[in-house]
Amino acid sequence: MTLSILVIKIYKAMKIKAVNLNKRTFKNNIKQTTVFLVLFMSFLIFNLSVIQAESKNSERPVKIKPGKSRINYIDQRISLYTKGIITENEMTKTDRKILKLCQDAANECRSVLEDAIIKGIKTKKEIFSTLYFPVYPLKSPRTFSTFYDDYTDKHITPVEDEYLKKDKKIIFVVLVDKNGYLPSHNTRFSKTDASSISSNRTKRIFNDLTGYSAANNVSSFLLQIYYRDTGEVIADVSVPVFVNDIHWGALRIGYKR
Repeated sequence: MTLSILVIKIYKAMKIKAVNLNKRTFKNNIKQTTVFLVLFMSFLIFNLSVIQAESKNSERPVKIKPGKSRINYIDQRISLYTKGIITENEMTKTDRKILKLCQDAANECRSVLEDAIIKGIKTKKEIFSTLYFPVYPLKSPRTFSTFYDDYTDKHITPVEDEYLKKDKKIIFVVLVDKNGYLPSHNTRFSKTDASSISSNRTKRIFNDLTGYSAANNVSSFLLQIYYRDTGEVIADVSVPVFVNDIHWGALRIGYKR
């Protein structure tokens, strides 16, 4: 039933009923019905605008402004109870070994990103872009492409894979930007045709508390206990990555401690 037909039917029903009503009652009913129609139309227009906005947003790239957290405040407070930061004095021999690998990998990835700018393969604006284009068909968790992930797929993934082989305790080696966006994962976690979140983790935005803290950290390193969405509890060490002396993101290594 269309809206116009509904309005006509309501009007006719009011008109028939009004025959047996006095003038004052009829006017009151008119007012009440008018208020009802105004509220109904407002509700309808609002819902249509929301649907239209969602439709447009699904086709537009997502833009996350630098320094803006997407983490819900309540989730932050809850996560703080389970989050663990390991200080330098608490580090084991394994922690220090993995940290050294993380620092070396971070330097290599920095050089790769800077080379893209120097050689004119990508512009500085493209490398630092925070525009994330939804990958279709849409999946959950959402995945995104950028102006530079085609480059990192070819040049960053091999670096990550090489460091992944250096210790059996290492689970992943990844480069993320300041928003937690991971453009190119290890090959073993880049099976885009897989439905499991354990085997398809590339091109996602990891902005959980651990991931966002690692991505935004500018200290020499950050070692955390990481509660992954896979159910695993591992150690996560990260080192900031500066491209042309500007903070770009971080190199993260997850490992069994």
